[in-house]
Amino acid sequence: MFKEKIQPSLVLTLICLITCALLVIAYNATYVDNTGVITEEMTAGLEEIYGTSDGFEMKTDENGAIYAPEGVTCVLADANGNRAFEITTDGYSSGGIHVLVGMDANGAVLGFSVLSLGETPGLGTKIRDLPEFRDQFKGLTFDKLPKETAEDNSPKKFVWGSDDEIKTLKDAAASAPVSDEFELDAITGATFSSKGAYKAVTIALAAYNEMEGVNVSE
Repeated sequence: MFKEKIQPSLVLTLICLITCALLVIAYNATYVDNTGVITEEMTAGLEEIYGTSDGFEMKTDENGAIYAPEGVTCVLADANGNRAFEITTDGYSSGGIHVLVGMDANGAVLGFSVLSLGETPGLGTKIRDLPEFRDQFKGLTFDKLPKETAEDNSPKKFVWGSDDEIKTLKDAAASAPVSDEFELDAITGATFSSKGAYKAVTIALAAYNEMEGVNVSE
């Protein structure tokens, strides 16, 4: 009786072990290590941003390891000073946004190409499908990113004075230089995806700024 009860469990366990072993063998036989390799998706991304992928190579540090600033998977560069950053960020889905952000030799964003996208179809996927969303980042440089400031919770002050004095203050405020800091124009219904794409761009800009003076090679 005991043998009849335990035998099905042993058979099932054996089948599971054999199946797992076959899966491991199949994985090892088909796995391709893309570390340090410019994939077809990345090549297509370079061509979308720059019109060509010719001359781009992956940057490495002084020890020969892939150069990857914080938040960046790898950096591609050509002899003209163009640099493209492979970046994955969270959108509505964790790790749902995988892009290549391209920048010119002056540190200005040329655009970004979506390598893969795990966002909600018809909503988050608009960051790839709407050129006007992507175009807002073109020309953006590190110095135009909004500077983080502490939230001011102090009480608001009223202005007291004569009508002429108040008018003078209003005129001065109206003639003050307009800030050129970037403001994200998010896609309606896809706020998380929009912010995820923007985060990828800011990471690329920060990485470019960090690379100035860093000893890296192609």
